[in-house]
Amino acid sequence: MTLKQLEAFYWAASVASFLLAAERLHVSQSTLSKRISELEGQLRMTLFDRSGHRAALTEAGQQLLPLARRMLGLADEMRTLGTEGGGVRGHCRFGVGELAALTWLPALVACVRTLHPELVLEPCVDLGAALEQRVESGELDFAVVAGYSSRSSIASEAVAKVRFAWAAAPGLVGQRRSVNARLLQETALITMPPAAGPTRMLEHWLAVNNLEAGRRLTCNNLAAIASLIAAGVGIGLFPNGWLRQMADRQAVVELRSRPALPALEYTFQWRRDDSRPLLARMREAVVETVDFTKPSLLW
Repeated sequence: MTLKQLEAFYWAASVASFLLAAERLHVSQSTLSKRISELEGQLRMTLFDRSGHRAALTEAGQQLLPLARRMLGLADEMRTLGTEGGGVRGHCRFGVGELAALTWLPALVACVRTLHPELVLEPCVDLGAALEQRVESGELDFAVVAGYSSRSSIASEAVAKVRFAWAAAPGLVGQRRSVNARLLQETALITMPPAAGPTRMLEHWLAVNNLEAGRRLTCNNLAAIASLIAAGVGIGLFPNGWLRQMADRQAVVELRSRPALPALEYTFQWRRDDSRPLLARMREAVVETVDFTKPSLLW
């Protein structure tokens, strides 16, 4: 029995498919299947029922899974002891939203490269709902997204709160500085898609205050939304860090609202059954570097 065989079994049992497990281990699907078959032969038991559309764990496989997880965890701890400074090694796929990518993601990557030089990072930028699903399926090791996960298989830990404010081009709103029903009917509301955290927060705020937008423009790029707002196409939300930067240049003005928009809490999300040291180290690095108030380098 080898660690490679146990890794193949663990990932095949933990993610959505053998193909995804092979991608996580950077091997071919045939190599993954061969390692699992070798492990089954050595243990003299069938670990997966392959008769259906998707291979499912047998009773023996379910009993082996927690043992394999413990053994691989111990192997990771031993590797950490052998790494200078206690750094982790391997490959880490993780997800962040566009706001994180445009503010503190570079600082996170620089921090991890210093603390864990033998760890290869692969960041993925997407909407929060998509990232959460990819964490659950095992495609990503973790994600930093808005809100807490409602999925029982995912754990969430708060890492930051982000404040947003209404913004518009000065020429679009004139002397008006308040968001009300009339303004929302007269001007277009520019937002991210519904799966984005800031949009979910905004929709809740509108519903609670019995407000409705007359016209909408949806865009899946936060930087493009900021440019559209500055160009006078419509009104929308800016992170406070961006607002200060663009307001200083008189590209936009802040609009007040009563009540104020609530703070949006961002969380570090990972699979509850994933106890690898990698997750603890990455969570520490995120907490050390997360800062959504940084102005975007685009302006």
